[in-house]
Amino acid sequence: MKKLKKLLAVVATMAVVCMTLTGCGEKLPPADQTISSLFELAAKNNAAPMKDLLGFASEEEVRSAFFEEGADVELVDELKSELESAGVELSEEDVQDLTDSLETMLNKITYTAEITSQEKDTTVVTLKVNGFSYEEMTNIIMDAANTMMESITEEDQIAIQNGDMEVFNNYMQQYVKDFVAGLAALEPTADPVEFTVNCEKLSVEVNGKDKVAWLPSDMDGFSVDVENAMFQ
Repeated sequence: MKKLKKLLAVVATMAVVCMTLTGCGEKLPPADQTISSLFELAAKNNAAPMKDLLGFASEEEVRSAFFEEGADVELVDELKSELESAGVELSEEDVQDLTDSLETMLNKITYTAEITSQEKDTTVVTLKVNGFSYEEMTNIIMDAANTMMESITEEDQIAIQNGDMEVFNNYMQQYVKDFVAGLAALEPTADPVEFTVNCEKLSVEVNGKDKVAWLPSDMDGFSVDVENAMFQ
């Protein structure tokens, strides 16, 4: 199975007009609030803080402005595709359970954002994130697989070898349930990962109009840093 670090939806750099704005005279929301809202959006798919901060008409408009189309469900779709390519039939309930467990897991992530340097046209925000251990996530995958293998009876093993997909699916669906339960029970690490975000005054489209905000100078780099902090 591919790394779960794919969970982070990549923030679309094209969403932000890449030019520094100076002398605009507009009072901007503090950079730590903007970066916190962007972290909520990128890490947890929580668009509410950015909606309220910059005045978007809806949370969907926030996602349209910052996410590539469909990126917010990328991991669920990827896991579903991988399982189905292996012959596992997932019900709508299975997919919903997987989605819910990932949401439960991500909502446990905690963080702080602090302005550590500020000048007229640039600001540095330091983020400290308590994410998840990638090693522990790998162990969840392996534990679910081992539990499944240990539960297979000799009779069912022969049936699976003879191509009985119904028997195979019964075991794999239990594997998915164990995997989902493991994800939901996972707790963040005690030691946070720290990284800095260099911000500029950039323009983003809000309700059809350009609005200036403190945003990462390197949006792709911000996405990578958030991803690495989420899964350590």
